Amino acid sequence: MSMTRRSLSLQIASLTLTVLMVLVTTSPLMTSNLDEQSLVLPAEGRQDTLDVDCSGYSFEDLFEYDFALFELDILDDWATGDMFANAWVNGSNSAIVRDNLDGLFEGLPGGDNDWISTDERDAVRSIGPKCIADMETRLGMREGIPHSGSVDWNDFEFVESGIALDEVNLVPDGHPDSRTCTNFGAEQSCKEVPTSTTDDMEISLFVKDGEENNVRWDQLPNSGSSNFTLAMNITNMSDAALVVTFPVLQGLRMYDFRVTDNSPESGLNCDYINQPSFMYLPDGSLQVTQLVNFDRTQWSLECAMFMDFTTQVPETNDVPIWTSTAPANGTRIATGGTGTTIFTPAEIGNAWASDDDGWSLDCVFDEEGWSVSTNVLGDFLVAQPSSSTMSEATCTIVDPLGATDENDSRTWTFGTLFTATGTVDDDGENARLTVTSSGLVSEFIFTPRAMQDERMGGANDAVTISSSAPSTVAVSLTNIRPGSFSISGIAEATNMIDFAVDMDLNLAKPNSPPVISVAVNFNGENATWDDNQQKFAMYGLVNDPDLEAVSMSLTICGAVYQGFVIDNINWNVEVSTAICMANGLTDYDVVITATDDSGASTQVTVGIQDPLSNDMPLPDNTAADESDSSLPFPSFMATLAMLGAALILRRKSEE
Repeated sequence: MSMTRRSLSLQIASLTLTVLMVLVTTSPLMTSNLDEQSLVLPAEGRQDTLDVDCSGYSFEDLFEYDFALFELDILDDWATGDMFANAWVNGSNSAIVRDNLDGLFEGLPGGDNDWISTDERDAVRSIGPKCIADMETRLGMREGIPHSGSVDWNDFEFVESGIALDEVNLVPDGHPDSRTCTNFGAEQSCKEVPTSTTDDMEISLFVKDGEENNVRWDQLPNSGSSNFTLAMNITNMSDAALVVTFPVLQGLRMYDFRVTDNSPESGLNCDYINQPSFMYLPDGSLQVTQLVNFDRTQWSLECAMFMDFTTQVPETNDVPIWTSTAPANGTRIATGGTGTTIFTPAEIGNAWASDDDGWSLDCVFDEEGWSVSTNVLGDFLVAQPSSSTMSEATCTIVDPLGATDENDSRTWTFGTLFTATGTVDDDGENARLTVTSSGLVSEFIFTPRAMQDERMGGANDAVTISSSAPSTVAVSLTNIRPGSFSISGIAEATNMIDFAVDMDLNLAKPNSPPVISVAVNFNGENATWDDNQQKFAMYGLVNDPDLEAVSMSLTICGAVYQGFVIDNINWNVEVSTAICMANGLTDYDVVITATDDSGASTQVTVGIQDPLSNDMPLPDNTAADESDSSLPFPSFMATLAMLGAALILRRKSEE
């Protein structure tokens, strides 16, 4: 498995780019082959065939994801495997991905037009497996003594017949900007949305229905029973987790780990990559989890990691020991209720014990249905059955080789801390929570806060919740936009691990329309006319109770005008009356409309005094100097003509 990175050219024929679109919907575990070879689509592939060549192309050159999870199960034959990959793309990154996808269709009908369509999406699903099969994974394995470089690696490769692809929300259903595809040849049902759409999306790769595997390699001669090394190219994997599960093999363990880099002139290195975590599943199989966080802007840096495995029994093996940070006997551990929830994050729980070979938590509960585990990030989880709200557990720490001190256990009580319901005040200022203690502790302190995406509501005072009776808690909705929100916070009690609260109570903040005010001038009028009585200026204040952005418009003489200048809560506008004069109208009253981002609007009708209502003569036009022989612009002459016509009509009506 070559660990050098190839330089890629994106100047490829348009149909080749169509095929490459597939690469954006697949796993980042794409290329260990980084040789200097071109991405080629054979000439016949430009016709009606699908004879594509996607070898050597890197997923990370095209795609930016927020987080990706890759799970590889090595099957019992030690020659095939099941790979599942899921990449999450959120917010602005999803707009980048949609734009990249659309750009890959440059030169084709509907391509590179700033709209991503269901036809383009379907192209991904149909051509994808064939394209992926040409690529090499980032993984390789070699039996024998440890290796860390350019040796004859036993590379993993994809199996076309076993590959299935899918995506979620690439073209969101019911998007407000969705439209029927406008390009020639589009399917009748084709829909498209702007590539600027920021709706979250997901990309998935998995084993096709009816198939047994989607990756393969040369079978290890000794089926893992002798020493072997698993290698992975982690260059440009921005934020990902790789979980590899091996078949059950007596005594299999990881005994060494290292990361190498290409020592670029920049001085950058890969030393910050932490070693993986591992655990033994209930059936005895070893599961290894590697987290990768790579700065993709560091193009000169190339990284590779190596894990060494063995079945040899170590000469000595010390039992794991509790640290001073571990919960004491009798500690209460709050849960989120029925189901599987996190009871402590990895960075805290991993410090509860120590062992040179790693350790895991083994808990025996006094009630059926309870269990503890960890997720791919190392967070500690507890599974709670619906039939029980509380259970006592005796927990020991065990190393990968089964060493444990059964005489040094800890007894903890797990259970539901509280239940809650909620409402929202009619004015949208606060949410009201009814919190009922479940009796895990006699009382606890709860500090709640409203959350909406990454936006936090206003701070709230801590409240004491007693097990004797339900309590009502007010939660500020300041800074929360109209729409759904959740409740987060911290619950603390004596002899209890701090409990991070994150609950969805199906609450939504109502939308309040903007508030408009119009200022008056020194004469007590709503508008100030210019010297020629051809336009007037207005100003005032506008604000939205929900702190959303506001747009403004007005109507005058049947026409809509949007030339408002809004600065914070101040607004001003200059309004031309040319449309009124052109139609012989002298009612200059306006209707001002302010609309917030959620669509709520407020209208006010403002009376505008006619500047000629007292037959006051027009002031002389002093805009042109008599010494200047140049004539006014045609648009100015037309305005004067319309104004003159309006005056004649008025004076005739008054006679």
